Amino acid sequence: MFRPVSSWARHAGTGCLIVSIAACGGLLDVSNPTLVRESDIANAGGANAKRLNVLYLLQDVAPQTAVDVAIFSDEWTYNLPVGYSSLDPVDLRDAAGMTALSQNDQHLGRWNRVFYSTSIAIPSVRAYTPDSLRGDFLGQLYAIRGYAVLQMAEDLCSGFAFSDVGPDNAPLAGAPMTNDSATVFASAQLDSALKYAHDSTRIVTLARVAKGRALLDQGKYAEAAAMVAPVATDATYEVIPQDNYLYEYMTGVNIIVGDDEGINGLPFVTENDARIPLAPYGVSAIDNTTPVYLTSKYPAPTSPLILASGIEARLIEAEAAVHAGDPSWITILNTLRATAIAPALAPLTAPVAADSQVNLVYRERAFWLYNTGRRLGDLRRLVRNYGRDAESVYPTGAYPPGGRYGDAIALPFLRADNAPVGTDLTAGCSEP
Repeated sequence: MFRPVSSWARHAGTGCLIVSIAACGGLLDVSNPTLVRESDIANAGGANAKRLNVLYLLQDVAPQTAVDVAIFSDEWTYNLPVGYSSLDPVDLRDAAGMTALSQNDQHLGRWNRVFYSTSIAIPSVRAYTPDSLRGDFLGQLYAIRGYAVLQMAEDLCSGFAFSDVGPDNAPLAGAPMTNDSATVFASAQLDSALKYAHDSTRIVTLARVAKGRALLDQGKYAEAAAMVAPVATDATYEVIPQDNYLYEYMTGVNIIVGDDEGINGLPFVTENDARIPLAPYGVSAIDNTTPVYLTSKYPAPTSPLILASGIEARLIEAEAAVHAGDPSWITILNTLRATAIAPALAPLTAPVAADSQVNLVYRERAFWLYNTGRRLGDLRRLVRNYGRDAESVYPTGAYPPGGRYGDAIALPFLRADNAPVGTDLTAGCSEP
């Protein structure tokens, strides 16, 4: 699992530590060069290697998660260009057919690896990292740990379990968790991140914004707004993938940008919004007439993916203001539109009805956070916290290539070939 530390230098969390091969000491000084024992890495270099391994796993899973969410929601769609006939069943909201997403355990398995890798790294960082770096390194690991659990809670059917490791690195089997209990657990990890991280604005941004998401999911709107208030609007925490699947899918698989998909989908194409840059890609294979588009939001395999930002912090504040009946919500949205993108977007007019105000906030979230893995969590929160019927939120109705959309509201965590005979793969997937 470990790679040469020098090749990971660009992933160091605070940007202030570049480890040389010589600093690894026991990593190379062993009698059997094919075996790395725990005693050989019981030092600062070994602790940092474990931390960097967490970042390596994170940069792999984050873009794949954004792909899964994009296909399942209304961000990407079935309407492939002429010359392509393969349709991914996940787009149908059919839980039995969606297990294609789990073929490599892309959600539960990959996020679980991020989670338990933090359990391996944290004790070593605590024991061996110099005082000047220990706080931020621990803060980063706890922030990523909380982020991983939160993403699983937002995307997966309730009842998923993730494994962990104990102090002696022995495997520990976790009990099934509801989405609520997982969110509470994630929130506790993020509290630990904020306890330790002090010097790195990036790490504090990740912890505060993720904690704000968790509080929104719990319906604690005022607490969510207070949590993200210190985050500057231009702050970000991003990962730089070695292989950004969002780019690969747009240029290789050619899944296209959704546009009013399934009655309830947003007009990500026809709105012609600068936050979703579009690239024409021929016409639809459905009718051989309708123009279809890719997005150039991620123009290269190493394009960074933003996990947390000050823009998201302001969107959390806007949602909290709407919930409180505070008219500042529209000012927050319009300030972002005027200052956070160039050229500036035209100001919005605040609707009178409360439901319409919520709709506008979530529409703005969808455009600002497009293809970042947030959309599914947002759709589930609309159902769970605002009492919306799922069929008024998710793509629904007739499926243009044939058949109808299903009723799943979350990604399954069981693979069809691993589930016991008779298992209902839709169980738990139609409840928020």
